[in-house]
Amino acid sequence: MSRLLSDIRTGYDLSSVLGSLPLLHFSFTHTTCSTCSGKLVVVRIKKRKVYTIDYGPLEIKEHQKQCNNCGCWYESEHLPLMVKKGSNYSYDCMVEIGSLRFKQKKQISEIGRIFHEKYKLSISATQIRRLAYNFLHYLGKFHYLHIGNINNYLKRQGGYIMYVDSTCEGRAPHLLTCIDGNSGFVLYSQKLISENQSDLESAFKKVSQLYGAPLCCVHDMGRGINSALDEVFPLAVRVICHFHLLRDIGKDLFGEVYQKVKSSLSKKKIYSGIRYQTKAMEKLSGCAKTAQELFFGINDCKEGSGELLQGILYGYLLELKSCENNGDGYGFPFDRPKLVYYNSLKRIHVEMETIEKLQVFEHDVLVKCRFYKIKETLSCILSDKKLYSKVKDLERHVEYFDKLRDIMRIALPGDKKGLNDPERITSQEELYDVESKLKNYISALKKQKHKLPRVQTVIKQLEKYWDKIFVRGIEVTVQGQAKTIIPQRTNNTSEQFYRRLKQLLRRLHGNSKVNKDLLYLPEEIALIENLSNQKYISNLLKNESQLAYEFAKLDIDGMILPFEKLELDLGVSIKIKKILKKFKPLECLEKLKP
Repeated sequence: MSRLLSDIRTGYDLSSVLGSLPLLHFSFTHTTCSTCSGKLVVVRIKKRKVYTIDYGPLEIKEHQKQCNNCGCWYESEHLPLMVKKGSNYSYDCMVEIGSLRFKQKKQISEIGRIFHEKYKLSISATQIRRLAYNFLHYLGKFHYLHIGNINNYLKRQGGYIMYVDSTCEGRAPHLLTCIDGNSGFVLYSQKLISENQSDLESAFKKVSQLYGAPLCCVHDMGRGINSALDEVFPLAVRVICHFHLLRDIGKDLFGEVYQKVKSSLSKKKIYSGIRYQTKAMEKLSGCAKTAQELFFGINDCKEGSGELLQGILYGYLLELKSCENNGDGYGFPFDRPKLVYYNSLKRIHVEMETIEKLQVFEHDVLVKCRFYKIKETLSCILSDKKLYSKVKDLERHVEYFDKLRDIMRIALPGDKKGLNDPERITSQEELYDVESKLKNYISALKKQKHKLPRVQTVIKQLEKYWDKIFVRGIEVTVQGQAKTIIPQRTNNTSEQFYRRLKQLLRRLHGNSKVNKDLLYLPEEIALIENLSNQKYISNLLKNESQLAYEFAKLDIDGMILPFEKLELDLGVSIKIKKILKKFKPLECLEKLKP
């Protein structure tokens, strides 16, 4: 039978060939006791149904033996490689479900359909969910029990640079991850109730226990992370994420005045005014499609015609509609859409005044095409002197911020990479150049701090984190040769990881919010990233098909984690919630009365 099984192709249902479920017998292969050399006899036969990916459903009979002399029990040494004791689903089923769920981003219903159509197995949604969770637990155990292989790889590359960050949503816990920037390995993940120093120290001590001290730590400006790293890795080089540093400086520098500009524009109802004028232009043209055709064809329209003017005005209105919340994808303070909007209003108003002075269009045409009504809508905003003063104040501070942004080469305007820009400095010469320019910038700022008091914030931030802004290249020895490693200046490695993780979670259930996933999914969900890393696969598994065998070995060998795993009491279980619905203590007390 074993030879028959090895010859059958993967995914083929043997019951369709044999007419019934194939029956397989498993037994301990030896006939004598390993302890006393007594004779082994079969005293118990256990029968169960097992579902497998390779062969479909199988009927299993396990012949358990016992020694006549000492009474030792012996079970099959081969069956545990196929299926866990007490389970009806094989390890390869669990691995396939985990891969479909977390690598291929399949929903529960899709996995059930794949199992039915491809593997001829019927499996409930509850069982799929349970096996998917088990897959994550086994993956975590496998990862942490192969620390030796991971450390050997990290040693061969000269050490590891730890990018540390956490994410949370709503009242869900924080998911902390530590990622090696060179290999891309997710080294460690843990759920935390909050980013307080004590919990972070505990997590970093586990990282130190597993991997030793990193060459460098790249992180954001969180007080808890900074303090915890100071305590656990005092000798490691530290880099504050330049993107986070600039973002905090920008918010402190002109965040308040920007909000005032934003609020003023909203109170003036300019957005609804522009939308109203857009609808009115579309109605004047006949419909939105006709208005767009006039806009597309302004180069072919007759000079001085109403169609030409309608096309121009409709283009202006579309431009204003499109730039209400536009930016380069970096977010505030790098993107200032309301300032761009105000400047667009000002430019368009100037151009409309120029059109009026050119006298290309007759007065009747201007009136009929709503030229004056649109101009009046813009004038209502531009004539506000208080708003104008706020905008000028904002622009003065933005100028200093953009100069700093240019010096540090972070999130530059017009860069199409957005938050996916790795922001690398590739040589020591570039680093020295940035450092020199920044020193000159700080000196210039100090001369302006009396005219613009808020620039004092910039000076304080830069001087506070100066030792963590610039890090010299780290000299390491790799295979007997000296090598210089220059860490990234941002923790974009972590940020990109969290964006991919949240994209996965949203795909699994179609909900934009992922707080429930962060609450209920095991913290090992972060380790899924490693299964897409070929370096990780080749060093720990050779190939991914061995994963089911590795999971089985964990159970057979009774392996335990090299550290204590803490389970957070984050929410009330569903079982307790069901009981709470019937929870009426007063009625119970009434029944106890004599």
